[in-house]
Amino acid sequence: MHPTRRSTLAALATLALTTAGAWAQPAGATIKLVVPFPPGQGADTIMRLLAESLTKRLKQPIVIDNRPGAGGAIGTDYVTKQPPDGLTLLMGSSGALAISPTLQPNAARYNPLKDFEPITGVAAVAQVFVVLANSPIKDLKGLIQAAKDAPGRLSYGSAGNGTTQHLFMESFAHAAGIKLLHVPYKGGAPAFNDLMGGQLSLMPDTIPAMLPHMKAGSVRALAVTSAERSPLMPEVPTIAESGLRGFSAVGWITVVAPPGLPAALADKLDHEIRASLAEPALAQKIRDMGFVEMKESRAALRGFIGTELAKWKAVIDSAGIKVE
Repeated sequence: MHPTRRSTLAALATLALTTAGAWAQPAGATIKLVVPFPPGQGADTIMRLLAESLTKRLKQPIVIDNRPGAGGAIGTDYVTKQPPDGLTLLMGSSGALAISPTLQPNAARYNPLKDFEPITGVAAVAQVFVVLANSPIKDLKGLIQAAKDAPGRLSYGSAGNGTTQHLFMESFAHAAGIKLLHVPYKGGAPAFNDLMGGQLSLMPDTIPAMLPHMKAGSVRALAVTSAERSPLMPEVPTIAESGLRGFSAVGWITVVAPPGLPAALADKLDHEIRASLAEPALAQKIRDMGFVEMKESRAALRGFIGTELAKWKAVIDSAGIKVE
């Protein structure tokens, strides 16, 4: 064989091996699924259930790597620096991908639309606005009227400045054209205690957190923030149904990968994750936790994240929300 032809073939073979190695997962290699929040939260639990199912489907061990801090920004930023070989995945969240880039730009040093390869939308969770059971406010229209009658006098508590509770309520107040008094706490529990003690007028929180108190009769639900009613409390109307047409605010979790993950591998992971989420036992556990299935396809996921990023930036800017 001519020397030039031999060297050309050798170069092509090397290129082929290099390209394949850039995306092919070694048989049985461990996949690390980074959760940028502490263990024990609802989203973390869902990821652990998903990892257990995926381990069986892919015949590869999947381990959860919790890397909390800065509203999810620390673990999220870590994943952008990992190789795009499918062995490091991220639980992408509404907080880290749609809120932190505006609220904490010094910590969230990544571009949610360019620095990740979207894989699968996993689940979403709404919040519910509650008042004490003996409150004179009976429904959302009554809340809006009371706020208009006494601007800035009705108070609500949240788990802290810049949390989803804070942002969801500010988004609602802006849409309703009212002014509410925000009282931030160091966590949801002390805020709820003050609601029960009568120091607060109302409070937003996730449906799973408030459902036991609703069943006990200690609080009254006014409306849920999702576009559709929650299967856990189907009797409670949505904010959109209660007069603010088009209103929707949910927290969500997805699976994304470092940038550059080949489409073939991303499609494979998407297929297997969706198959896991469709398993009746897993799907029921997720519903029992108050989450609902995300309906966005892999192709639509980047656009969805972009829309959420713009939406919460507008809320943060208009309300002048800052995190110290």
